[in-house]
Amino acid sequence: MRRAAWTLTTTIITLAVGLPLLGTVPPAGAGPGDPAGPAALVARAHPDRVTVRRSPAPPRPAQRAGALRVFPVPTSSAGLERITTAPDGSMWFVEGDQNKVGRITTAGAITEFTLPAQTSDDSTVMDLEVDSSGRVWVVWDSGWRITRFHPSSPSAAFTWNLSYPYGEEVRMGPGGAAWVTLSFDEQGILKIVGDTATWDDNAPPCDGALGRGRDDLMWCQDFDKLIQVNAGGTGGRTYPMPDDATYPYSVATGPHQRIWFGRYEPGSWASSPSWGNVGWVGTDNAVHTIRTGDRTAPRSLTLGRDGNVWFASIGATVGIGHVNAAGQGAIARVGNFRPRSVTYGADGAIWFTDRDANTIVRVVRDQLWVTNVDVGDRNQLRPHPQPRATAVSTRLDADKRRRRAPLTVACAGGLVACRGSVVVKAGRKTVGTARYAVAPGRRATVPIALSAAARKLLGRKKKVKVVVILTSTAGQRTSRATRLTR
Repeated sequence: MRRAAWTLTTTIITLAVGLPLLGTVPPAGAGPGDPAGPAALVARAHPDRVTVRRSPAPPRPAQRAGALRVFPVPTSSAGLERITTAPDGSMWFVEGDQNKVGRITTAGAITEFTLPAQTSDDSTVMDLEVDSSGRVWVVWDSGWRITRFHPSSPSAAFTWNLSYPYGEEVRMGPGGAAWVTLSFDEQGILKIVGDTATWDDNAPPCDGALGRGRDDLMWCQDFDKLIQVNAGGTGGRTYPMPDDATYPYSVATGPHQRIWFGRYEPGSWASSPSWGNVGWVGTDNAVHTIRTGDRTAPRSLTLGRDGNVWFASIGATVGIGHVNAAGQGAIARVGNFRPRSVTYGADGAIWFTDRDANTIVRVVRDQLWVTNVDVGDRNQLRPHPQPRATAVSTRLDADKRRRRAPLTVACAGGLVACRGSVVVKAGRKTVGTARYAVAPGRRATVPIALSAAARKLLGRKKKVKVVVILTSTAGQRTSRATRLTR
């Protein structure tokens, strides 16, 4: 049976600090148990208020390579979900359990926006997006409503009311159009142009994940498939997924404007999500996948300016992952945090939400370049080439007690630091050891701990021929012949 093409009528609401707010509520009979489809529901306006709460940027601590910055969200138990970077460089995030959305600057200042009254106390904020003009689009009230507002003038907002099915994800398409996936009794996709939202009778059955791909077309998930939606939202092309990569829970633009996806096997009360894959649809229309490990579960894919697709792993192995078009990448744990959603910041760092810790965290990318967790079997991510470190000291001068000797180590240019171990040998004897960590494109002095054998040799001679061997954490090895002196 064909369903009618529905046009949703907008309702103006007011989102102003300290001013009356005219919100929208579903009319009598709407809501659960009344599957009226996506018909336009003109709701009765009622007075309401929106509160904007601003938190100043915290004092900026001394920065060092690998330092984390942690920003607690002022509202407790916020239910943090998606975070995304706006055109002005600020980042917006969902407070799903508190009927709010928030904004954080790269300096750490947080502003929270409370949405109008929900239908019920347990309603949730589903998703948000920021368009090229800075307007914020929010799917909230468990998907029954879609609201658009600009943070500089929140009094001029629009809300669209839905019955069944409800909205899930919102993403921006070409020409400033907003697209929203619909789910529950039926699946579909809304296209919002200006103030008019339409759901065509032939719209594909989108369900959940949504992203913008090549040719400026929208892509969505339908159960275990991907659908390329046509420009009008009146149809689409289906791409079945490989047997080991069904259920693409996250969809995003990737390198070369190809559509990328993250998928995994759902968990249960007794197990974590698992069997992770990331992949893309190539120019040949074939679906390609990269396994990220049995213990991983990639979600919240986002394309960084560095050409990498970044994601959160929510499986038994938690962390931040990335992969480039060549298949090089890694998954790294960040302290004891559990990333939920990630975004590539305007400052070149990775920012993520942690629902459990109720915080937003910033981490520099060079701490995410090497896998430091157990991802399980089936991992096809290839490591990045690591910068090479070399010993540049012409000699090693022992201190008066012959227990230390400084070695200068140089690190080639790149994104990550050179890290590894140093062994100093005289013949077959190890006479000194150290660990090194040198910033890319820099030099650093590394103190070599001399052994009793070194002290014994220096007691006999003022100069001893030695070989300095540097071995990186990635297995690269360089050596240099020099002299240990006293």
